[in-house]
Amino acid sequence: MAKQTFTTGQVLTAAQMTSLQQTAMLGGAAFAKTASYTLVAADAGTAISMTSTSATTITVNTALFAAGDTVQITNLGAGVCTITAGTATVNTSASLALAQYESGTLYFTSTSAAIFIKGAGAVAASGANFAEVNSGGTNLTGASTITISGITNANFLQVIVHQASSANASSTITMRVNADSGSNYYRIGNLINEDASNIDSQESLTSTEFFMSLIGASDVDKISASATIIGGNSAGRKVVNVNGSVGGGYGSSKGCWYQGQWIGSATISSISIISSSGNFDGGKVYVYASA
Repeated sequence: MAKQTFTTGQVLTAAQMTSLQQTAMLGGAAFAKTASYTLVAADAGTAISMTSTSATTITVNTALFAAGDTVQITNLGAGVCTITAGTATVNTSASLALAQYESGTLYFTSTSAAIFIKGAGAVAASGANFAEVNSGGTNLTGASTITISGITNANFLQVIVHQASSANASSTITMRVNADSGSNYYRIGNLINEDASNIDSQESLTSTEFFMSLIGASDVDKISASATIIGGNSAGRKVVNVNGSVGGGYGSSKGCWYQGQWIGSATISSISIISSSGNFDGGKVYVYASA
């Protein structure tokens, strides 16, 4: 039941009494949301659930709640739901990101500040609970740059390029972070020959993007690559590991791998996959995030 002001002598209806009982017992039906949502004053004392398959946010602003007010938030969807400070301050000892089936309580200490008390979630076997940012993947078609936005509070990111192809032969596939085209990408990497008898490890440079793969000399060649990014939700350098295949027509070259850094100070909010020559005409890119 939303927070209300009762008057002396007021007679409560059966529905109001039932709602008060449910609230007191931390029960009752949650207000279901299917997209990013900004809290309103009427949400005080209620429960809110998120059911989106994509990443969402619940934004907290000032001058809506009083000290002692609470809002219960549960994420039922596959997309990560992140509690986001709008004009208010939101502190937590845990994470502001809710994976599927996680929940927490916003407890307001003043009209402009709240504490997010996150409930204990299940521990993933791998140590990281990844959620798909772009549900079902994003098609690599119709443009030379495909950008996946809406990344929030992602400490770990996994980017997978699957069966990409370009309208033009011999296209280089690269990746940029936050559409940053500055010389902020450092890598040291290797090309592995077809028979693995020779490894060229002389590539050590700073560039304006991360190399991922080569389409090959024929535009029917398809490539796949993956990148792991660590430290995406913190200021300072982000560690990147890339593995990529190489399309046909490049002699004995068979694949590549390298480690690198993105020398950027902002948290990661978008990933762009780029074809150097012609538009993409096939494949998909998948982005997974974990807090």
